[in-house]
Amino acid sequence: MRHRVLLLLALFGFALVSKGQESNFKPGALTVAVVASDEQQSLHFYKDILGLHEVGSFTVDAPFATRLGLSQGLPFKVTRLAFDTIPGSSQLKIASFDLPKAEIDSVKAGIQQQLGLQYLTLQVYTLDGIMEAIKKEGVQPEADTPIKLGEHNYLLLLRDPDGVFIEVIGDYSNGN
Repeated sequence: MRHRVLLLLALFGFALVSKGQESNFKPGALTVAVVASDEQQSLHFYKDILGLHEVGSFTVDAPFATRLGLSQGLPFKVTRLAFDTIPGSSQLKIASFDLPKAEIDSVKAGIQQQLGLQYLTLQVYTLDGIMEAIKKEGVQPEADTPIKLGEHNYLLLLRDPDGVFIEVIGDYSNGN
């Protein structure tokens, strides 16, 4: 009987521990990097128009870049932007290289013409501030957006300075 009680307690304890960690992913597990042809233009777009917060930056020198295998040995700079000021918030990295303009191959085509990451979807509480910012900056939404998705959600489609599609979904007080 005593062994059964100990076994039940052990199983109950195991169940509690395994229930507490249902996933191996940490909060803010996904961080995405966008390679920018013009670091300042991209930072302006993501910070001043979309409202992300700069949380730090670092550089990767040529020897470390070679060891990483990400950039064929070219050094680069990364600026980290967060979606919220809460520690552990998801982040977007803006990576930039010091290359002559002639070597920069900007992606301006549709998502079906390139492989890999082609667009980001951002969930926000309201599109109002973003709509004001794009109007002030002269940024044109793509197609006929914002488009109503449901009773309270609208989808706004933008492109960053390098042509990356950005879907922004949230409430919109000026929606039809």
